[in-house]
Amino acid sequence: MVSEPDADLIEIFRDEAAGRLDEMDAALLVVESGDAGVETVDSLFRNAHTIKGTAGMLGLPAVSALAHAIEDVLASVRDAGFFRPELAAPLLRASGALRAQVNGGNEPAGQILAELAASREAPSREAPSREASCVGGTSLPGTSLPATGLPATGPPGTSAPRPGPPGTSASAPQPGPRLPGPRDQGAYEAGEQVGPASQPRAARQTLRVPAKKIDHLIDVVSEVMQYRRRLAHSLGAQSGLSQDIADEFDVGERMLEELTNTAVELRTLPLASITRPLPRAVREIARGTGKDVDFLVTGAETELDRVILESLSEPLAQLLRNAVIHGIESPAERELAHKPPRGRVEVRAVPRGSLVEIVVADDGRGVSPEVIEEARREGSLADVLARPGYSTAAEVTDLAGRGVGLDAVKAYVRSLGGSFEIRSKPGRGMEVILLLPLSLAVMEVLLFERAGAVYGVPLAVVDKVVMVTQTLRLEGRPALEVQGRPLPVADIAALLGAAAPPLGNRSPALVISAGGRQIAVTCDVLLGQKEVMVKPLGPLLAYVEGYLGTAVLGDGRIALLVDPASLTQGRRPKVTAPPAPGPAGPPKILIVEDSFSVRELQRSILEAAGYPVVTARNGRDALDALGADPEIALVITDVDMPELDGLDLTRAIRADTARSALPVVIVTSRGSDEDRRKGLAAGADAYMAKRSFDQQSLLGTVERLVGR
Repeated sequence: MVSEPDADLIEIFRDEAAGRLDEMDAALLVVESGDAGVETVDSLFRNAHTIKGTAGMLGLPAVSALAHAIEDVLASVRDAGFFRPELAAPLLRASGALRAQVNGGNEPAGQILAELAASREAPSREAPSREASCVGGTSLPGTSLPATGLPATGPPGTSAPRPGPPGTSASAPQPGPRLPGPRDQGAYEAGEQVGPASQPRAARQTLRVPAKKIDHLIDVVSEVMQYRRRLAHSLGAQSGLSQDIADEFDVGERMLEELTNTAVELRTLPLASITRPLPRAVREIARGTGKDVDFLVTGAETELDRVILESLSEPLAQLLRNAVIHGIESPAERELAHKPPRGRVEVRAVPRGSLVEIVVADDGRGVSPEVIEEARREGSLADVLARPGYSTAAEVTDLAGRGVGLDAVKAYVRSLGGSFEIRSKPGRGMEVILLLPLSLAVMEVLLFERAGAVYGVPLAVVDKVVMVTQTLRLEGRPALEVQGRPLPVADIAALLGAAAPPLGNRSPALVISAGGRQIAVTCDVLLGQKEVMVKPLGPLLAYVEGYLGTAVLGDGRIALLVDPASLTQGRRPKVTAPPAPGPAGPPKILIVEDSFSVRELQRSILEAAGYPVVTARNGRDALDALGADPEIALVITDVDMPELDGLDLTRAIRADTARSALPVVIVTSRGSDEDRRKGLAAGADAYMAKRSFDQQSLLGTVERLVGR
């Protein structure tokens, strides 16, 4: 046993345990639906066994004891040969308590342990006949794992087999590898996987690298790429360049392209890294509203930029809340509408070239015919439902608050240079489509020129390029017929508010689709497709809307990358000055909490009280949020969080002269007098223990500190 475990080892254990607990939650949701098979029990047993053994080695007795209690229940289930669905609820509560302990919580687990002990006895007391001992048509023959304290799986970062592949329903069984029984133990060694998915150990090793190092690598690659292009442009202007030199440049170009792609891939992560907690969250929301919901994730292996993924959790949570609470009908309503009693909510991810399409869909009530008509007049459903504060008394029942929060999701997508679209029909559900860039560092663009200025748009939004010889009028505005369909047409200079001479008789036009709309954009000349490194506009242009960033071309010119959604909506980019002082609104509050459920609970309490809320998952993200949003007036933080904990976050705030007076409230599972003293010594204005948490006390503390 390790008397004083290394902090890095503890962090690795927490990362691995979090993944295993996500797998356990997903498996228990399958159990609860009544569709569990033998592989579900084996997967649960394996994950609990591994957490128990690793915690024991690291000197975490509370974690080991709780994992051991879960393992005992699963062993009794396996011995009994069947898995009763009602056992899922206490096991889910136990996995939640285990997650809290893994993350450093010290709340007593006596009640959970007693509940598990009672559950352990239940299978033997209520064992059915052999004919009834099948779950979903699958009996559960006893299997066993090595009864040692050593982890039964590979090194940290190696995933155990899941109940099903990423993107499977939380209530549908999926075939999975069967774990070895007593006769197979020779083939099951620590660090090895069982079944056809086995790979050489070297192929499965992972390396923990700070994100800032990867970001620095991408910056260096960007500079090398720009230097190479400037050099090629300078030499290309000289005559008599030998073929050997030209060939060497071609080889260098290919090698640099491979280096760029590799660097960008280092910064991407699969969508599954943020979707694992979602099945359980959807279950809790559905249960709280008296609804039955199947949740499905497809395309979970699709990769996106790490920065995008880190910020995507909150918009996804908002969309899923809307889908379950306001979209899915009650079982009685669904029966009257001749629908299955269980609703369906799905998250889909589909690569679209240099973009990724994220869809949140439900088969609920959809929107009313009146809203469809209003959307036809306004331009699109997104324009109506994502309008800030959208709500009318006549439509509250039909929409059930669909506009609440969608304006924030739309703003988030636009801030990344993506597009936002909503599709719905009355009684036939809704789809919210987020089209996001695969990477914020590199983008495939189509470059074009107007009046000597170079512009670019993401290649994925360009449907085609046509030549404009004549136009027609559509509702009093210029239009262009493309494949027998009239499309609005506009000069890029007019859309951007730039001065430019009239276009010639034959000018190229880019047919662009974004936000559910299409437009033909005319220019002087096309420069072609190019992969560019995206750079920010810089502080001088920070308030100019309608642009994604800039790119430095090989000849030294700067290309402005245009937001396609601003083009399809026909709006000129505008300069917005910092907001002028006005009547003070409710103070904005930052919640810093790594637990999704606790974060959502605190958010709902504060938003119900009228406070605008932003969230962060750890102290490092919180400092970034504070630097980007000067309106934050108070911070509520947990203590135990990865990367930067709540105490260090509080000290960092107090050490910053610009924010040293910002009120900080610590809400944590650490409730001892010594922990309270440490929190107040770090600079906290208030310290609250989660085990005695009371929402009125929280609201009273917030009101006292912000003076509202």
